[in-house]
Amino acid sequence: MADLWSGRLRAHLRLWGDYRRTFGANRLAVAGVVLLAIFLAMLLAHPIIMATAWKGQARIYDPMIGHDAPVTQLTVVDTVTDPLTEIGLFDAQLTKGPFTKVGDVIEVSRQPAPPSKAHWLGTDPLGRDVLSMLLAGARPTFVVGLVAAITTALVGVLYASVQAVMRGRIDGFMSRLSDMLLLFPAPLVMIVLGAGTFGDLLSPFRFGLIYGFLAGASTTAIVLRSHALTVMGRQFVDAARVAGANRYHLMVRHVVPHLIPLAAVSMLTAVVGAVVANGFASYLAFGNDMVNWGAMIFIGVDLLEALAPTAWTVLLSGSVAISLFCASFYLISLGVRDIAHPRRRVVRANHPAEVPAGEV
Repeated sequence: MADLWSGRLRAHLRLWGDYRRTFGANRLAVAGVVLLAIFLAMLLAHPIIMATAWKGQARIYDPMIGHDAPVTQLTVVDTVTDPLTEIGLFDAQLTKGPFTKVGDVIEVSRQPAPPSKAHWLGTDPLGRDVLSMLLAGARPTFVVGLVAAITTALVGVLYASVQAVMRGRIDGFMSRLSDMLLLFPAPLVMIVLGAGTFGDLLSPFRFGLIYGFLAGASTTAIVLRSHALTVMGRQFVDAARVAGANRYHLMVRHVVPHLIPLAAVSMLTAVVGAVVANGFASYLAFGNDMVNWGAMIFIGVDLLEALAPTAWTVLLSGSVAISLFCASFYLISLGVRDIAHPRRRVVRANHPAEVPAGEV
């Protein structure tokens, strides 16, 4: 018995070693892991920084209620040649009063403020530190992405497994339901819900959960069902039936394990859709979850409309963060795809150079 268990352990270790080499051979997938690690560090860094470097300065660096408007001295002139040290007479009179005249030196609070030593990414129109908002926005993004990924995989695997094992009317009903859900794409539905009346009720967890159910029961279930049907037609399933295996045994022992690699790819791509949808919903509604990257994009665009000079610090921080976060999961999915494909896995494990990392 001991030899049997040790043999199984060695076989599993060799298999996971092949998985690791397959994944590592795809440089894009490794880059995705590095990107994701950076965002995870951002998630962990914010509470640590608030408790250490920014300790006792919550009124300045709190991402929700913080406020800091640096004061700049400007000279009133008729024609502005240096916006950093001068201000036009008309603007000065609007700011300080009608009795302001050329040559006066006035103090103007810059809000939003450009990057400085105190605020590396500047401040937003409410005087909040952009870096603090960027770090705090990692938490709701991770919650939305991970909940959507896990829900998508669980719903998709369960849905497809039941269809493949039960067949008949149950399979037909569930297939029609999946087809109906295709008419309501999960990203579009969540953007409408998040930007509409129900926006205040959609916490990051609920947002990811609803997205996962919609995506898992539609596109993911359809893809996994086709693979599950091929599994049900293989000889080892027929042998299990002859041996007396019931439907539950076939689903748990034979169908589900074969769907997990494809489900892993689906759950990683679901993160992209969920995070982008959440960002758009926050951008359109400026919802109750104010500290997120979508809301930062809203602030940046609003600044551009007002022709504020520091709009790009807020806009780029949110948009680049969403883009790179989604890119990290997409790149990781490329490596998981290689693992899910048996031929690519064998070739990559033995001759990594023969299959380019970006080849489909």
